[in-house]
Amino acid sequence: MKVNFDRFLKNNFVKRAKPDFKQIVAQLKRANKDLKTAESVLIVDPTWAFAIIYHAMIRAGKALMFAKGYLPTVIRYHKTIVEFTRLILGDEYGNLIGRFNRMRRKRHDFIYDSVNNITTNEVKSAIETAKKLISEINNIIIKEHPQEDLFLK
Repeated sequence: MKVNFDRFLKNNFVKRAKPDFKQIVAQLKRANKDLKTAESVLIVDPTWAFAIIYHAMIRAGKALMFAKGYLPTVIRYHKTIVEFTRLILGDEYGNLIGRFNRMRRKRHDFIYDSVNNITTNEVKSAIETAKKLISEINNIIIKEHPQEDLFLK
C-alpha cells in the first residue's frame, strides 16, 4: 500500500531521514521497558502510569516513522506521531488509534494542567492498547525490513 505523506512534509510536520535501525530498536526496546515501568508505578500513581504508557506508544510511533524514513519535527510533535501512525496502520486500526489519540489528550491534561483523574481500570486498558499498538508496529517494521529482523527481536 502506497501512503501519501505530502501533507506532513508540506506543513513541515515531518522531515525525510534515512532509516536508522539502531534508533528504531532503541525506541522499541524503551517502549517495552516503559510498559513494565508503568505496571510497577500503577499501584502508587495510576495517572503517572498512564502517562508512561502513552510515552511507550509515542516511542513505538516514532520507531514506525523512522522505519518509513521520516522524523517528526517540533511542530505538533505528539499529534503528528499519532496521525502518522494512523495513516500507516489504516482504517483497520481506527479504534486502536482513537484510543491512542484520547490518551494523548489525557496525558496533556495531566502534564500541563495537573489533572489527576485516571483510574486503575483505565491504566490496565491502556496497557493492553499499548501492547497491541507496539506489537503491530513491530510486525510492520519486520515485514518491511526483513533484513533487520535480527535487530528487532
